[in-house]
Amino acid sequence: IICNNIETMAIVSSHQTAGKGRLSRTWFSPEGGLYFSLVLRPRLGPQFAPLASFLCGCAVAKGLQSLGIDGVQLKWPNDVLVVEDKIAGILNELVSTDSIDSWMILGIGINQNLTTNDFPAEIASTSTSVQDILGEKTSQESLLCAIINEIDRLLEIVESEKSYATILKLWRSISGSLGRKVRVDDGTQVITGYAEEILDDGSLVITTDKGQELVTMGDVTHLRSD
Repeated sequence: IICNNIETMAIVSSHQTAGKGRLSRTWFSPEGGLYFSLVLRPRLGPQFAPLASFLCGCAVAKGLQSLGIDGVQLKWPNDVLVVEDKIAGILNELVSTDSIDSWMILGIGINQNLTTNDFPAEIASTSTSVQDILGEKTSQESLLCAIINEIDRLLEIVESEKSYATILKLWRSISGSLGRKVRVDDGTQVITGYAEEILDDGSLVITTDKGQELVTMGDVTHLRSD
């Protein structure tokens, strides 16, 4: 599928035998889910590539809302939740850091026409699907088109404004992480505190008992407040 923007291409799969998630995890991706990869050039240069995950998160949220799903939230940095259960994930990979010839691959996986009864036990309790929420199967083509059209629209905003400021404002407005008590594991340390802000570079500010910590990558778990 070629998007309106000639430098954006989407590759769609009905299932994946080796779906890839963040932090070298496996993404459970059987028949019935919606799985696609976007190949596109980073807007404003490769240094801004990480912010494309936030743009895609906003587009996926809009697509799910177009199906009539309420309670869609975004979890830093690139998970899509309904209430507290994961319904979609995004993986962002920069193929080249060359400022002239750089490309990104954005992998998006959505639990659509399947139920959590089909999921492995270790993820079933924290996951949900479009079919579980709506009680019926929905058109994958319609959802895909809604998301890609929204991605095109948001990319046009980025190029027009030469900034991701509008995208980050939108992301913050539907964030399920901001204001929450969270635990962040970045692979070298675990930080527990309150998610206070998303900075303009996409990094997360955590307020702990000892002060503020800046997190640029990691795995976030939402916690109950004391």
